[in-house]
Amino acid sequence: MSSNYQIIVDRVNNTDTFDVLAELTPELMSDSVTDITKKEKQLSGALKAMLGIQAKVRLVAPRSIERSEGKAKRVIDKRNLY
Repeated sequence: MSSNYQIIVDRVNNTDTFDVLAELTPELMSDSVTDITKKEKQLSGALKAMLGIQAKVRLVAPRSIERSEGKAKRVIDKRNLY
């Protein structure tokens, strides 16, 4: 089973924000907030290094991101560009 993820793009005070929600796999679940925070920082750093984009990464419980019928909705753009 692969983990699910979702990218949320928004605009706050005329600045675009980029959040990544990623489900932890059951093997990576941890009761330690420190462990989860460390993993989030590592993923955020890896995204910055690869893409040059600062992203806020939030690791969430398995199966907590909404599933959709058919094609998965991976990117949600909340910006009001008009």
